[in-house]
Order: sequence, then structure tokens, then C-alpha cells
Amino acid sequence: MTVQTISPAGWKPARGYSHAVRAGDRIAVAGLVGCDPAVGSVPEGADFVAQWSAIWDNLSALLAGAGSSPGQVSMLRIYLTDLDAYRSAGRALGESWKKAFGDHLPAITMVEVTGLLDPNALLEVDAEAVV
Repeated sequence: MTVQTISPAGWKPARGYSHAVRAGDRIAVAGLVGCDPAVGSVPEGADFVAQWSAIWDNLSALLAGAGSSPGQVSMLRIYLTDLDAYRSAGRALGESWKKAFGDHLPAITMVEVTGLLDPNALLEVDAEAVV
């Protein structure tokens, strides 16, 4: 089986890891935060809704580079620093979800954590998808 690292053009190069890896028809996506991928960090003051939307845009672009799409995602793991922010943003989050995933509902695990590597990140998502 061929294993291929995925690093989209224009994205800040990953250091010490891969943005995603395709092995056969499976894709593993490393943790994504709501950043401009060319810069690689979350802008200071970016709110929960903006970060949530940016993650789905980044995931869509990353999967496209691997020959897949959000509709082919089988599993998401979502790490939140503030579960109340997630709960209070309901409708806005649903709109950006619908834009990326349509009616597709992958298996999802959501966990509240005390912090993430990027100090401005309010959430981080990793994913598994197929081609």
C-alpha cells in the first residue's frame, strides 16, 4: 500500500508531522484549528464561530487535495476549550456545518479540554475520511 503525505499548496509547511496522510483509500487528517493555513496560527481575538467555520473550510481544502470531500468523512474528533461557547452558538455553527457537510453526519466525538497548542485556538478537529 502506498502512503502519501498531503500538504496543500499555499499552506504553511507542517513541521514534525503531516497535515494529512493518505494510505490506500483512507485519509487521516491531523488536528486543524481555525486559522489561515498560509500563516498557520489562529488570529488573536477570533471568536468561536469564525474558528468553527475556518476549520470546515480548511478541512474541505485539505480533503480535496487528497481526492476526497467532507461528504466522505467517517469520523471527527472535536476538542473544545469552552463547551458553553459551542452550546450558545448553535444556529451559526449549524449554518457553516451545512455549507461544508450538507446532510452528511459522520461519527463524532466531542471533548472539552483545558487548552490547545495554539493559545488562540478555541477548538481543534481531527478527521478520518475515505476516497
